[in-house]
Amino acid sequence: MAGLSEGQTPVLEIDGTLNSNDGNSRGNKGKDKAVVLVGEENSNSNIDTQNQQGGSGGGSEREMPSMHRSGSRPQLDLSKAAIQGNFEVKDPTILLPNQSDDISHLALDIGGSLIKLVYFSRHEDQSIDDKRKKTIKERLGISNGNRRSYPILGGRLHFVKFETTKINECLDFIHSKQLHRGGVDSRHWNPGVQANDNAVIKATGGGAYKFADLFKERLGVSLDKEDEMDCLVAGANFLLKAIRHEAFTHMEGQKEFVQIDTNDLFPYLLVNIGSGVSMIKVDGDGKFERVSGTNVGGGTYWGLGRLLTKCKSFDELLELSQRGDNGTIDMLVGDIYGGMDYSKIGLSASTIASSFGKTISDKKELADYRPEDISLSLLRMISYNIGQISYLNALRFGLKRIFFGGFFIRGHAYTMDTISFAVQFWSKGEAQAMFLRHEGFLGALGAFMSYEKHGLDDLMVHQLVERFPMGAPYTGGRIHGPPLGDLNEKISWMEKFVLKGTEITAPVPMAPSGTTGLGGFEVPLSKGSTLRSDASALNIGVLHLVPTLEVFPLLADPKMYEPNTIDLADRSELEYWFTVLSEHLPDLVDKAVASEGGTDDAKRRGDAFARAFSAHLARLMEEPAAYGKLGLANLLELREECLREFQFLDAYRSIKQRENEASLAVLPDLLVELDSMSEETRLLMLIEGVLAANIFDWGSRACVDLYHKGTIIEIYRMSRNKMQRPWRVDDFDAFKERMLGSGDNKPRPHKRALLFVDNSGADVVLGMLPLARELLRRGTEVVLVANSLPALNDITAMELPDIVAEAAKHCDILRRAAEAGGLLVDAMINTLDGSKENSPSVPLMVVENGCGSPCIDLRQVSSELAAAAKNADLIILEGMGRALHTNFNARFKCEALKLAMVKNQRLAEKLIKGNIYDCVCRYEPAR
Repeated sequence: MAGLSEGQTPVLEIDGTLNSNDGNSRGNKGKDKAVVLVGEENSNSNIDTQNQQGGSGGGSEREMPSMHRSGSRPQLDLSKAAIQGNFEVKDPTILLPNQSDDISHLALDIGGSLIKLVYFSRHEDQSIDDKRKKTIKERLGISNGNRRSYPILGGRLHFVKFETTKINECLDFIHSKQLHRGGVDSRHWNPGVQANDNAVIKATGGGAYKFADLFKERLGVSLDKEDEMDCLVAGANFLLKAIRHEAFTHMEGQKEFVQIDTNDLFPYLLVNIGSGVSMIKVDGDGKFERVSGTNVGGGTYWGLGRLLTKCKSFDELLELSQRGDNGTIDMLVGDIYGGMDYSKIGLSASTIASSFGKTISDKKELADYRPEDISLSLLRMISYNIGQISYLNALRFGLKRIFFGGFFIRGHAYTMDTISFAVQFWSKGEAQAMFLRHEGFLGALGAFMSYEKHGLDDLMVHQLVERFPMGAPYTGGRIHGPPLGDLNEKISWMEKFVLKGTEITAPVPMAPSGTTGLGGFEVPLSKGSTLRSDASALNIGVLHLVPTLEVFPLLADPKMYEPNTIDLADRSELEYWFTVLSEHLPDLVDKAVASEGGTDDAKRRGDAFARAFSAHLARLMEEPAAYGKLGLANLLELREECLREFQFLDAYRSIKQRENEASLAVLPDLLVELDSMSEETRLLMLIEGVLAANIFDWGSRACVDLYHKGTIIEIYRMSRNKMQRPWRVDDFDAFKERMLGSGDNKPRPHKRALLFVDNSGADVVLGMLPLARELLRRGTEVVLVANSLPALNDITAMELPDIVAEAAKHCDILRRAAEAGGLLVDAMINTLDGSKENSPSVPLMVVENGCGSPCIDLRQVSSELAAAAKNADLIILEGMGRALHTNFNARFKCEALKLAMVKNQRLAEKLIKGNIYDCVCRYEPAR
């Protein structure tokens, strides 16, 4: 096939992972299996943005019948789909965790301006033989369910786009990945599979007819045409139901994300602005009607703009508008009324009375007008017209929600502001325009879903996790060249083109001759020689589908729950926390490199991590809404994900091990001391111990400085000695009353307590374990809740059983409870007291929380934790991340105790009007 090149140089994938055709590269364990072209959101984005980790683990793969007619294809299961953070602007990968068939799919939306491609790739969860998990599932009654509910094999949707005029690049891309033949990976998993010479690809848009022969000639595939309107609506419904912050408003440059209640989604008006405009009233899945439209749309803007300004691309025309002044061309109300408002009918002096009206009286020729002014005037004329007609149709059918999409918008701030103003003006504020992050990909996504039943009814928002890999900040240019082959090539790219904490100012890598052109960045127009993102654009991450995530069942009102305590919409807060994270970065890099032995490879990866994370911070400082709704928890999780991206899986591994050993060595003496106390004194000492031990936090600069002043035990004792009541937030007496009662009034013990633990070392060993022991002594089941993945020096659920086993050697209470909870299945425990009786005991269990961050969003927790919570009547949240940064204002159906030492002066002042090292003991009775 002429023009289809092979063996191309590698290219940076959008999700930050690297891809090569041999499938053997480091950090690329999985394989892509299908592609879908979606939407015309941003023609600047030509990247294959998907994370390609997670293949089928070596299982054989049969010949895919999926490329034949729909009726004969195996089912494509889109239930519980999730975007899997890729770093192209608005082009996310969607993970399909419930896709269990060995199939490949590719779908296209071929429009007049852009080709959108969506493809599906296989994904397999890498399960670990964890006896703790098996025991917990048995005790909590967690079923593995069937393959649909907890599939072994899943998948992801990848989104890429090409200009229609460069359709050969699209064909090259499909051929290079063998997407039309089941994906380049199919030969790896099943070398005996034969190519399907009669493959059929789903496609929508006018180009599905126009280019059908070309696809047949170049790729040997037939295009199965799907109705454009059907695809558009199906794609919109899917995204509005599946993505938590898919919709947003845009007024005066400010974005505000809107949470859509899926039970109250319909009816709505969908306005698709392509070359022309279609207005569709959507009443439900598969229920819609095109109620209106206009021939004045994106094609009008581009056509007239090209004639009047000589611009050579749609994006160049948009760039011009950002520097324009439409007042030199449009006749304004003030021009008619001597600079005055026409207040009687509510028109300000700056209101456009007549688009291009001022040119009537000006004695000027076209060449006398600035192209920038012409572009802006034209943009506002068309946008206002579309906004007004849209509102009138919404009014006609009594609709309050209007969603705008299509390639005309492509995240352009002026366009969205103009449409929003028109809707607000004509509705007198009663209606608002809303936009979609994936607004250009609706048709292609709908075409992909037409392969088979998509299972939208089973989709759950809390099972989608969006992440933003290395390339996320760089959204302003097109990507050219094939994918980068491995982690080393990815690091090399970072070293060559990214300066720490700055814009990319190095020469821009262009596609060498003979490649498909999907690798390097092309300098955005009108941006000079510096590669940077468009400040107004929104980035789309990789959407990970995690079918085992659930909403924490003890939240009092999940719909009103907001995890973040600090509002980063406050610019001063944003700048402060960005500074904190930046200042902590060198120390974090040192720890990460040390955790990998300080090798030269580790140093290169550490430097690349620092560059990548600094670029994330720079992008978010420029546009805080670039990655969606931003909270401090999101920033901290982004840092951890960035570390993992460069294969620093546990940066504090050695530090945690050392501190655990030191703390376990003094635990026996502490338990003896506690047992010598009265019940009331012991309870106070236990809470003081938790607060004192919480000082050990490598995420706090002030605490890191303390580590240079003494050993872990010396610092712990110093902290204990300084514990003086009343604490800044002090509800201990109320908690003591609930635990111990007064006089002859002895309260019932709690049935089950969930203890959300924080740091390794003294925090968990000398603080939370003794508190857990006290609850066990009183007959309360205890569940220790820990991170699924490492974050800073936080303890993980994988590490906790070993710590409990070691502690149990010195305590019969812990030993019997751990045995009852299945934590000592394989452990050889020799307790000091020699007690071996099998007396009944309440269990001590460990569950993972489902996250890998210092904070926790209780809208997305593990199925283990959700199951454990169903019989719990006490929650103890410990540490700044889980009790202060997040969940300080959270309310629960059961009793809650929030314990933390505040290790940041600004947070202390802001949250509790106190000082650094002040303590919080906040008890909240059941609601």
